[in-house]
Amino acid sequence: MLKDEDIQHIRTVLVHLVGRWSRYKDDNPEIAKEIIIDYNGLLLYLIKTGWDDGLPLEAELPDELMPQEYLELLNESFA
Repeated sequence: MLKDEDIQHIRTVLVHLVGRWSRYKDDNPEIAKEIIIDYNGLLLYLIKTGWDDGLPLEAELPDELMPQEYLELLNESFA
């Protein structure tokens, strides 16, 4: 399991990536796609370490771009 400060740092990076994706999604889809890949990889890493919390909305991409594992995690949390 990660330390709280490591989790917070990753969450901050995820927010940053969402902001970058938002800037590039319309004008430069190639860069936006790379950002999605980086974002999903980082989020999956977080989940694989045992993290099972939700993200604030500003740290989430649209559902169709989120990893399935995260969506399942949310469904389990609200079940």
